[in-house]
Amino acid sequence: MKLLYVIEHISTVGGLERILIDKMNALAAEDGFDVVLMTIWQDENRPAFPLDKRVKQVCLDVKRPKSGFGWLATMPKVLYIYNNKVRAIAPDVVVHFRAMGAMLTALSSWKGYTVFEAHTARQFSNHRWLYPLMERRADVVVCLTRGDAKNYSRSKRVEVIPNFVTSIPSSSCERENRCLFVGRLCPEKDPLRLLCLWKEIVGRHPGWKLDICGEGELDKEVRAEIVHLSIEDSVQMHGHVSNVSKMYAQSAMLLLCSLTEGLPMVLIEAMRNGLPVVSMDCPYGPADIIKNGENGYLVPMNDDTGFVDAVSVLIGDDVLRKKMGRKALESSAWFSREVIIRRWKELFVKR
Repeated sequence: MKLLYVIEHISTVGGLERILIDKMNALAAEDGFDVVLMTIWQDENRPAFPLDKRVKQVCLDVKRPKSGFGWLATMPKVLYIYNNKVRAIAPDVVVHFRAMGAMLTALSSWKGYTVFEAHTARQFSNHRWLYPLMERRADVVVCLTRGDAKNYSRSKRVEVIPNFVTSIPSSSCERENRCLFVGRLCPEKDPLRLLCLWKEIVGRHPGWKLDICGEGELDKEVRAEIVHLSIEDSVQMHGHVSNVSKMYAQSAMLLLCSLTEGLPMVLIEAMRNGLPVVSMDCPYGPADIIKNGENGYLVPMNDDTGFVDAVSVLIGDDVLRKKMGRKALESSAWFSREVIIRRWKELFVKR
């Protein structure tokens, strides 16, 4: 079976690029699958992550436009080259992503089996106006979460297949009295709110520490807020951490109070490393990962008191914390490479 994955570029060090390359590498290693990667923009076809040599690459070699108007003006050329290339490749399945993928799905003259992968929750996408066009043509829309799948009620078929986690569990070591945050320091992750909640938590439990791993546009604001709240002794900023497994290994739990998510891989990675998690029930993702009271706590959005109480329960009960950590590790198996690739193979084969 020949699979054609189409994306504008693959040279950016981003989450979707990493996930796509991991998926293509895994499928290319499976018997009976021939994987082709098609990129669109000129000089942006060098993979940002290692790509299996069995994955063939094709580039439309179109110069990237500099404006939204230029993007629309370029579409006829993109469509013409794309249609010719697809006919020459003759794939069994074409998989699209993002705004360009939605446009190609809707307007291409190629009428073969088409999959659209929705990696950004529809209601938060900047290009959601394109989706009604895409829905009429795509044979199946694949979402990361059950919550987002409800936004595609007009689609011919909707499936939920999360991303898989590739991290290797850290070697066991003595866990410390430390909580962990991993993610971009941006408004969507709401790190400033986490600091306010941490002030209450550490007030109840002196001696506990919060490690913050990540960078972003709120870096200065986060550092200033730490000083403003007088919690410098209990919060440590680590910036970008290349080996986050070490942080997972020494931590007691992971905390997340995002306003929005797609599918928070950091929760799955933490659970893969045997950590219970405490998260706000934001749209979307945490509810698909956390079984409240079993492998962590899922706190209703904006329930700051509930969040502080949940963390306090885990801090105060070492036996419960370890029990939830074991359950978290068991739960992470649902997001393993083997399970997720099997689900993709079933979708392709039983189309």
